[in-house]
Amino acid sequence: MVIQTKYGQIKGVSERGCTVYKGVPYAKPPVGELRWRKPQRPKPWKGVFMADHFGNKSIQFGNPRDTFYKKEFYDNPDFEVPVSEDCLYLNIWVPDGFDTVLPVAVYVHGGAFMGGAGSNLPFVCDALAKTGVIIVTINYRLGALGFLCHPLLGVEGENKAGGNLGLWDQLMAITWVKENIAAFGGDGENITVFGQSAGAMSLQALAVSPHSHGLFQRMILQSGGGYHNPLGEYRPIEKAETFGDDVLEALGISSQGWKENKEKREEAKKALWETPIEDLMTALSKALGTAFIQHKGMPYVPVIDEELIPEDGNARIEKGEVLSVPCILGCNGDDLTSAKENPNPDNNPMHAGNLAYAKMIDSNVYVYYFDRKLPGDEAGAFHSAELWYVFGSFDFCWRPMEEADISLSEKMIRYWSNFMKNGDPNDGIPKIWRPCVKENPYVEYLS
Repeated sequence: MVIQTKYGQIKGVSERGCTVYKGVPYAKPPVGELRWRKPQRPKPWKGVFMADHFGNKSIQFGNPRDTFYKKEFYDNPDFEVPVSEDCLYLNIWVPDGFDTVLPVAVYVHGGAFMGGAGSNLPFVCDALAKTGVIIVTINYRLGALGFLCHPLLGVEGENKAGGNLGLWDQLMAITWVKENIAAFGGDGENITVFGQSAGAMSLQALAVSPHSHGLFQRMILQSGGGYHNPLGEYRPIEKAETFGDDVLEALGISSQGWKENKEKREEAKKALWETPIEDLMTALSKALGTAFIQHKGMPYVPVIDEELIPEDGNARIEKGEVLSVPCILGCNGDDLTSAKENPNPDNNPMHAGNLAYAKMIDSNVYVYYFDRKLPGDEAGAFHSAELWYVFGSFDFCWRPMEEADISLSEKMIRYWSNFMKNGDPNDGIPKIWRPCVKENPYVEYLS
């Protein structure tokens, strides 16, 4: 279980037919002078790093225990971890019993760019890994610490206003995997990235970024990808800066004062970098409330920073300036964009965006529509419902799953893992799930 990486030795733990390496640092802690900066490669360590517990998750606001998702994902204390600025960690599930080089899949969690962690339920990865795929889950910076955009954060020669740090974190994590996964038995040239909601939106943003070329070979976008996704947004710098002004105001700094006075500018920068994290969290929480009241849309999203994201992602898709890699994408029957009355694919703009994306990409795109109404309540095929099935983590689920649910999960795990191995969800002939193309916009209905 002791692995030699580029940065030092790591020892994992044996769990449920896998060796799991938890809380592996993929970057330096983004604290002190590294707050509001791109992730830096981790510092090598001496001795054996004991990867036996999940790392800290990013500082986040709002309490999921006050929402529908409390019972769904947040009732098991075994999956609770501290929140901290020091949060750039990943987890690796290596299945036992394989003596060949394995494909790799990196999962990016959702949470509206403001919540979540790679250690959350239902991301218990053994069922998916035991099909012969190494699965990696990651943490990345969230909220203002991950996506704040403001001229005071800009770096000369890079970008005008910072921002997108959470996306840079994701790129660093994927890069770490590519460079180190061979030590775990994985193929760094056979990487699939997959994510749900904000995780899928993140990966869609990376797909239109020139900085992601060569890092991964295929994508799976669950309820967050597609062309003109109604949940997604590529925010212009000018609009994003208004959220940054909210943070400055919450720190007691006039949004105009720093522009007109060099001394005030240095004072503002000092406040951003040197305010103790507890006080900064108070200010960020206040700014978040202001953002929800005064501005429309999610407070923090990917920004057109002219570096990582050169222009609006939908425009780049139209021009063919998007990674042309095999892709699975889909959404759910009772997703956030589904019609409240008479929900069906024709009334779901996210589904329409998935179909449009499939017709515009010069590579195989497989479209699904998940419409299994989960047992236990009336929530139906809600936003994120498919995660239990993709990961096959029913042992940790409160719902009274039925044989039909187990069969559907087994089917989806086969589809996802086959695709992770070779870009085709099918494992034989005839090919049941066909690519979605103009002449035949095929959709695989999962219910």
